[in-house]
Amino acid sequence: MRIKPAAVAIAAGTALGLLVSGTVLAADAAAGKLLFDKICADCHELKDHAGKPTADLSKSLKQIVARQKKHKKQLKLDDEQIANVAEYMSTAK
Repeated sequence: MRIKPAAVAIAAGTALGLLVSGTVLAADAAAGKLLFDKICADCHELKDHAGKPTADLSKSLKQIVARQKKHKKQLKLDDEQIANVAEYMSTAK
């Protein structure tokens, strides 16, 4: 059986798309710390969120960004930034 070049190109493009979109890449806790310190730390203490599941924190942040959850100030974060902040918050001690 011979693999067609078009099939290889489609598979490679799909894999690259997943990598670029961040779906496969791990969140960056160091970048999340910078954002947390800049945006969140004035009102929130990290210890209140440390150890919570990343998925729960990410969901909550997405709801705040989408204005589906009440928050003192409007957040403007993209999906990568949300993942980074959630990762930092969940892994901090």
